[in-house]
Amino acid sequence: MVTILLVRHADIDLPRVTRDPSLNDAGRQRAQALAHVVASAVVTTAFTSSFRRTKETVGPALEVLGIGAREMPAPVTVAREARAGTLGAVVLIAGHSDTVPEVIAALGVPSPPVIGETQFDNLFVVTLAEPTGASLLALKYANPSA
Repeated sequence: MVTILLVRHADIDLPRVTRDPSLNDAGRQRAQALAHVVASAVVTTAFTSSFRRTKETVGPALEVLGIGAREMPAPVTVAREARAGTLGAVVLIAGHSDTVPEVIAALGVPSPPVIGETQFDNLFVVTLAEPTGASLLALKYANPSA
């Protein structure tokens, strides 16, 4: 069994004034909360996008876990590698409001969630079961999004 933990990057100021903003104060607090949540999850692989906000979101967690992150390949590649077991038992992914649902769909969840522009508090847990089943648990973490 493989478990994939997916989050959209933590809070940024909206509307964005730059293509690659850093997290705001609430986002940095949320990143610390994520580190607390996943600290005992024995994450073996972490993925981020190329953007600073995803890297800053998982940065504290990676420090606690003692691992690095890789830039996320295409969602179908992540799904294939996860099913093959090459990513390990627990995977952490920080993406965006459009990419997180794409990954969830590629993993085989029939109705992936829609993430609103101001939603930063979602933590999605996808469990892959053999041979092709996938289940989704939608959670919230840290302070509620505005």
